Amino acid sequence: MADGKQSGARPLDIVIVGAGIGGLSAAIFLRQQGHNVTLLEQSSFSNELGAAVHLAPNANALVRRMGLYAEEIGANPTLKMTQYLPNGKVLFSSDLAEQNKRWPHPWLLAHRVHLHSEFKRRATTEEGKGKPVALRTSTRVKDVSGDGIVTLESGEQISADVVVGADGVHSRTRYAIPGSAGVNVFGSGKSAFRFLLSRQKALDDADTRKFAQNEGEMQIVMGRDRRVVIYPTADNTLLNFVCIHPTSESEAKKEDSGDWNQVGHKDKMLDVYKDFEPALIKLLSMADEETLKVWELLDMAQLPTWTDGRLVLIGDAAHPFTPHQGQGAGQAIEDGASLAVVLPLGSSVEEIPERLKLYEKCRYERASRIQEYSRIAGKDLGDGPPLDIHEYAEYNFGHDEWDASTEALRKWTNETRA
Repeated sequence: MADGKQSGARPLDIVIVGAGIGGLSAAIFLRQQGHNVTLLEQSSFSNELGAAVHLAPNANALVRRMGLYAEEIGANPTLKMTQYLPNGKVLFSSDLAEQNKRWPHPWLLAHRVHLHSEFKRRATTEEGKGKPVALRTSTRVKDVSGDGIVTLESGEQISADVVVGADGVHSRTRYAIPGSAGVNVFGSGKSAFRFLLSRQKALDDADTRKFAQNEGEMQIVMGRDRRVVIYPTADNTLLNFVCIHPTSESEAKKEDSGDWNQVGHKDKMLDVYKDFEPALIKLLSMADEETLKVWELLDMAQLPTWTDGRLVLIGDAAHPFTPHQGQGAGQAIEDGASLAVVLPLGSSVEEIPERLKLYEKCRYERASRIQEYSRIAGKDLGDGPPLDIHEYAEYNFGHDEWDASTEALRKWTNETRA
């Protein structure tokens, strides 16, 4: 049994399909474990989406473990939460500064492009532990297999010890997993307009100032079947908007479902929220139509397994998330960390299928449970029981996947050696 600590241990050759937040996280952690990592990305990275992403305490713990303090790239802490009714009445306002002391790491709001760029830099440059990751962009994957073969659309074949499918909600690698044939993504019934706005622009207008006056404030304007979520990012210089509404009322196209870069139309967005208070309508009207996006929020039933031989899925390829818990990126980061833990330097090729099953055992129940929490949180008002926000926060935030997977690996190692 390899313990990963012997000198001269052979690194694994690992190919990761998809270089989003999850793929890059896995690449960094696996690099730091001493492996040879290649990332295959179909895009050219020339048009990264400007948006924000939650680094809740559970995700931030792992980002810090990889060596990044996201505050250094403009991530700002979440300090307050306010919920409004559509007419502008404050339903509740909660100071999170005291509550956040319960967690060992702060709840941050990061600019997705800044975070992605820094992950890419840490994965591919000489700086840091391990061999730099080889990143191949504009590279389309045609097929993968459980015996470690990746076939590109160009006809080229790449052989690896481990193949990681991190290619998102419309994953191609997913179809190589046994039992995946009947498991397809479907529309959740909701779509979202998304855009960034200068916080100063909102501050400069007396009517919209209330939405921008507090640093680190997350605001939710909650209608019966639609809502607007606003929070700051980029050192509190930008406001991020996620405007969730019935898909039937927007122009999110079915054929582009899940595409974050689908162009949105301001007039359509304003019509969707026409019954909300004038101050919010004025704020939404400040959106730049050039950068306004709309996409359908997708869901998927559980896959029976995430692995096949030496092939494994992570992130949205394994478990797509609706955005209502702000945990999609965080769970992908947890996947990457767990995968690296169960594949220490010295892992033999023969053990890989068992180790990937151990990763699945570590992650399957937790990711599935948070998926369900997100579905519940996204329900229309009056549909289902009231939310227990504290229960969700305790489960979501109060977890360190590196520690949990390390303990699972220790038990597995002892059982295997017995």
